[in-house]
Amino acid sequence: IIDSKKAEAKQLEQNIGRLIHIAQILPEIYHFLNRLRCLFERAKKRGKPIPVKDDCLADCRLLQLYIQRAHEGISMNSLVPQKPSIVYRSDSCPHGLGGYSSNGRAWRWYVPEELLYRATNNLLEHIASIITVWIDVIEGTLQPEDCILSMTDSSTSEGWHKKTNFKTDPVEADCDFDPEEAEVRTEICRQFAELCVKNKLVHHVQWFAGKQNDVSDALSRDDDRSDEELTHLLYLHCPEQMPQHFEIAPLPQEILSW
Repeated sequence: IIDSKKAEAKQLEQNIGRLIHIAQILPEIYHFLNRLRCLFERAKKRGKPIPVKDDCLADCRLLQLYIQRAHEGISMNSLVPQKPSIVYRSDSCPHGLGGYSSNGRAWRWYVPEELLYRATNNLLEHIASIITVWIDVIEGTLQPEDCILSMTDSSTSEGWHKKTNFKTDPVEADCDFDPEEAEVRTEICRQFAELCVKNKLVHHVQWFAGKQNDVSDALSRDDDRSDEELTHLLYLHCPEQMPQHFEIAPLPQEILSW
């Protein structure tokens, strides 16, 4: 399918069925089957091979990584409930993002003025939740088979971690939507999925109330304070939310470039 950029209904049906079997041990696969199922329905109606669009090809390349991951073997520890190795919290507002880990690694980034309000806050919340994990991958904090928990006060972002229920093609969409933002959302989900599968991470996500997220909230908003001033205020006003060795540091260049 990837090489020919074409697919027929029987070929798609077989591949989707096999992927569903693998998804019993790697459930993240379900996240990326939606567009393939839509492609299958169109191919079945046509009765002949149809072109595969770039977004479906990107899903296929990602699904290849999951197939390889299953071929290498899955640790039993990844299949049973376990206590998270590291917990992440993040937040955003229209002009900034921030987050931190239970190990104390904190970060913040503020949207340039010329880019303000070009993305919804739900999208910024989702980006923030991914960046917080990505930092630890880049800095070598996480190890294969680590169980990690992302906590967010956005129920929308929590849902996007579990299922891509949005489509990037305006023809397929069943409601009005912004196709550019839908494409960005999909690309973000692929980026995070690739991050987890390549590093063999077991990722979970959980919503929690915003009133318990004061630290991330301040990181995303207080751009008028130095790192030292903000850290002092956070220890003063919400010490119960502060992990040991809390330190605000710049984002890695790889993330800034992305």
